[in-house]
Amino acid sequence: MDLEDVDKRPTRRSIYLNPNAKSYQAPETKDNSAELQAFYSSLPDYAPTKLVPLPDLAAKLGIKSVYVKAETSRLGLPSFKLLGASWAVRQAIIHSAKLPSSASLDDLRVAIKQHGIKLCAATDGNHGRSVAFMGRLLGVEEIKVFVPRGLDEKIIASIVDEGADVVIADGDYDHTVRTAHQFGEETEGFMLIEAVAYEGYEDVPRWAVEGYTTMLRESDAQLLIYAKIQKQHQALSMIIAPVGVGSLTQAIISYYKSPNNSSPPPAVVTVEPDTAATLHKSLKVEKTLSIATSPTIMAGLECGTLSSIAWPLLQPGVDISTTISDWECHHAIEYLKKHGVGAGPCGGAALAGLRRLASDPASKGVLNKDSVAVCICTEGTRPYTLPTPVGGKELSLVNALMVLHMTPSIAPGWSMQNVPVSAVLNYVAQWLEYRDVEVSWVEYGSANASLVANFHGADKGIGDGKRKSLLLISHLPSKTQDEVAPTINFDD
Repeated sequence: MDLEDVDKRPTRRSIYLNPNAKSYQAPETKDNSAELQAFYSSLPDYAPTKLVPLPDLAAKLGIKSVYVKAETSRLGLPSFKLLGASWAVRQAIIHSAKLPSSASLDDLRVAIKQHGIKLCAATDGNHGRSVAFMGRLLGVEEIKVFVPRGLDEKIIASIVDEGADVVIADGDYDHTVRTAHQFGEETEGFMLIEAVAYEGYEDVPRWAVEGYTTMLRESDAQLLIYAKIQKQHQALSMIIAPVGVGSLTQAIISYYKSPNNSSPPPAVVTVEPDTAATLHKSLKVEKTLSIATSPTIMAGLECGTLSSIAWPLLQPGVDISTTISDWECHHAIEYLKKHGVGAGPCGGAALAGLRRLASDPASKGVLNKDSVAVCICTEGTRPYTLPTPVGGKELSLVNALMVLHMTPSIAPGWSMQNVPVSAVLNYVAQWLEYRDVEVSWVEYGSANASLVANFHGADKGIGDGKRKSLLLISHLPSKTQDEVAPTINFDD
């Protein structure tokens, strides 16, 4: 196998469509909307987030309406995550301290002191910050938040600013979750607050999912207001959301596809980074997978394992699943900025997914002149590294590497000799995953990091249809310790 063979791969990962999801009904759940609303209303500065119309985009796409549910400032934090984390913390304390379901914030504060309750969590961004915020609000004396190795320093600083002690785990997000779980089990007084469920740990993630439904009720009420203003029906036909461990999508499916919902449910569209397409790949093979992920500006979506209580709803209930590149996400962020929505990378993912869906011939007919689409913008503005394009038939792997000079971290006078190896490997991973080539890492994050691309079977123009091939991308030390020269090796 050579570079020409690699460049003959399909130019884009396909969109997943599940026509059976339209008739799926989620398991019935208890309606606790009144209790949820009473709790959130008791929090300082609570207010519904905005639903922002994008009429110009709707006209361009040829559909009736596009809205963005802008979770860019929720109780002072730039993320929807506080809805789930705050309710999960409340419910966990109530159950641990055996408080009545009507317990107030002051009741929670008293219970925390009486029982010596401390909090811990794993996060790749907004969830940990939200847990820390809630702990500070309730007077929790010690909060530990575990983060994966390599997480952006600015994200870590935002968690520290909420009063948490940050512990950097020696691994990726999945390893970080396991580390936090072990710490919570072995350390007296600590209560683990996680949105991802696994065997033996399901109550807290389920409470987080309940909290997320609040934004959906807000959105429905806001659509009714816009219908009155515009004097035309605004029946929701599609809702687009980014996916990390799947908890938000679980909330969407359980809410809109509930047997108690008398209205036709909207199509549920999920969006993931090309390099962290855990749900997308799981849906295609019809079983939940744990995958190796690669860095993305959408840090909060870089999750390699789905929540165990989410998958049973996601598999039958997701209508459409797509993935996007960092470059597409960046352009969505820029578009939202021009229209008054300050989004971070996770927040721009849904809009990028809608635009990809509208432009892909395989999804023709999914959108029409009567479509009303809501994109969930899950995150407010935050700094990120400007990504580099990976798409296009003309962008071969060799040519792609030659445009890495667009990355701000690379100094003028670019050459392969002075490009950081991590930038090369991360970019190659993005280029390959965009084309649906599965990648994995060896010694990720270390000076000896290598990238392995796995070709299963063959597509048109690649091989004889019988062999499996591996593309190994690694590096060798250069003359100085500060510079490394990437090399590309091929193994058949």
